[in-house]
Amino acid sequence: MIIATAGHVDHGKTSLVKALTGIDTDTLAEEKARGLTINLGYAYLPTETGKPIGFIDVPGHHRFINNMIAGVSGIDRALLIVAADDGAMPQTREHLAVLGLLGVKDIDIVVTKIDRAPEDQIAAVASRVSALVSETTGADPSVFRVSNATLLGIDTLRETLLNIARKRADEQTDRSAKHGFRLSIDRRFHVRGAGIVATGTASAGRVSVGDVLHLLPRGIDVRVKEVRANDVQNETATAGQRVALCISGKVELNDIERGDLLVDSNFSETSERVDVSLKLLPQLARPLKHLSPVKVHIGAKRVAAQVALIDNKASKLIPGESSKAQLIFQQPLCTTHGERFVIRDDSETDTLGGGVVLDPKGPKYGKSKPHRIQWLEALEQADIASVVTALIDQGHCINFSKLTTCFNLRDAPPAVFTPVGCINFQTGGSYWITSTSQLARTRTALLDAVENRSITDVTKGQKVAKAEPATTKKAGVPATRGILKDQLLDAAGRATHPALAEATLTILLKKGELQSAEGRIRLPVAFDATNPHDALWQSLERALQAAGLNVPVISEAKSQAGLGDLDIKLAIKHGREVRALHRLNADRFVLSGTLLTFIKVAEQIAANQSLSVVAYKNELNIGRKLAIEVLEYFDSLGFTRRDGDQRVIVNKTAIEKRLVT
Repeated sequence: MIIATAGHVDHGKTSLVKALTGIDTDTLAEEKARGLTINLGYAYLPTETGKPIGFIDVPGHHRFINNMIAGVSGIDRALLIVAADDGAMPQTREHLAVLGLLGVKDIDIVVTKIDRAPEDQIAAVASRVSALVSETTGADPSVFRVSNATLLGIDTLRETLLNIARKRADEQTDRSAKHGFRLSIDRRFHVRGAGIVATGTASAGRVSVGDVLHLLPRGIDVRVKEVRANDVQNETATAGQRVALCISGKVELNDIERGDLLVDSNFSETSERVDVSLKLLPQLARPLKHLSPVKVHIGAKRVAAQVALIDNKASKLIPGESSKAQLIFQQPLCTTHGERFVIRDDSETDTLGGGVVLDPKGPKYGKSKPHRIQWLEALEQADIASVVTALIDQGHCINFSKLTTCFNLRDAPPAVFTPVGCINFQTGGSYWITSTSQLARTRTALLDAVENRSITDVTKGQKVAKAEPATTKKAGVPATRGILKDQLLDAAGRATHPALAEATLTILLKKGELQSAEGRIRLPVAFDATNPHDALWQSLERALQAAGLNVPVISEAKSQAGLGDLDIKLAIKHGREVRALHRLNADRFVLSGTLLTFIKVAEQIAANQSLSVVAYKNELNIGRKLAIEVLEYFDSLGFTRRDGDQRVIVNKTAIEKRLVT
């Protein structure tokens, strides 16, 4: 159990921790000289279970509120310390507000300096502060009256905390194995003979000696050499413990700052945009405007950001009200669903509010669209099963892999979270969950799109047949050319979801309800079975498919397909008639799918760097001669224009027409 102190400066927080544990948490020379806590202090109280209670002593002066917020992130309980001779003061209220924003529900009141005030004043202070805490937590807090000077009441408080820790240990179940490890670093130092040590409160997961963790934002892998949990050396540490990790790797002490993270490398994705649920404190004097600059405290980190209000019709948020918002950070952060944060004004004069992370990776565009707001509303549910149910009810096709990453949840089989009447499937490296009714709608959308294209193609073919003499009609031309795969998925994806459309198409192709040939999808009756040239073409097609991007010259293709001189000519003629084969030059012919890849790679290179022969051949991993021939083919179509050793894409539609027509 981790307990933090809170309260106004000089109300006895550090003295109370020393009275409870015997440890003076003011370790800096300046702190001792001024009698003022500046940095976070740490102490431990042994228990009979062998698992000490950890205390985090925070500074009470308003100038060090940033340190206070860093200290109370991830704690289990708080002691709100109020001096009997002063009563509630500004930092008493601000610290209490911070505890509420961070979701700390268990707050005990400790009235100190009872040796300096009469009984009626002590009772009045206790009553007023109890009312403040009740407003924050909704529960009646326990009140302890102590004197750090005479130690009156200290034994009662200590025994109460030990009993709470004992009960908590009996009731607590270890769920740390389900989540990726996360530690927001609040201290780092060098130990002679051991190396770099980083400490913090573990907010999720489990870590063991020998584990490799990812240090963010540096992006460095480090190995755990030694673990201390709640000041006890151990092989492992888990969520909810004060953890000190001795680490090794390509890292220096100066590479680590307060607020940096040590995380499971599988959950180390960062983003400059985080979607949250935000609430302002009711006592603020003014509303928060859209895109206001703020300082965000999350974990032990303090970082500058802007607040974009995304579900609020007005351009500002009124004190005491809530809104979905996007925090736009000046640097990428790694956050997780359910993580609490506090925001302060940009000058760091006032605490404005806080909230909880919904989606650790918010979009740059479309963040306030209805389907996005629905997604965030579902993410307000506490557990992933409830989120899945809410999204299915809204008609979503759920990227379950993204959802588990959002929740920092490891080893979550999709079948366990798939509701009745739903299915899970895998595509694009991710698992998805959707309803069977949406699957049926997607199947219908795909088949309808292909059938509609088939009708269009047949109609065009009939018009051509009427215009030509019967003796000139080309035998073997398919009744339908089909539809380009990308066009089909785009059309069906708009009606359902692109991932579901792709997965459903795969099923239809496996079942034979649709056929695929050179990037086009068509109905099964694509060719006239009596056409003798079809078999020749299929032999050439298989040979070219096997060659992949390394397109062979005609003589090599003929040998690989096992065709004679006449057969290869007939096969090429047939392939070009059905628009599945394109003439690169006199010696080389290329399949539509291969040509499409050549085009996309050229566009990708041109978007990021100069389109040169060297860059093109290296990206495709093909020979220089072939790369030159492809680029010269692009030049001939007007797709590219040569400029010295480079090429510039000048007309994308020129190449698209060649594939479509």
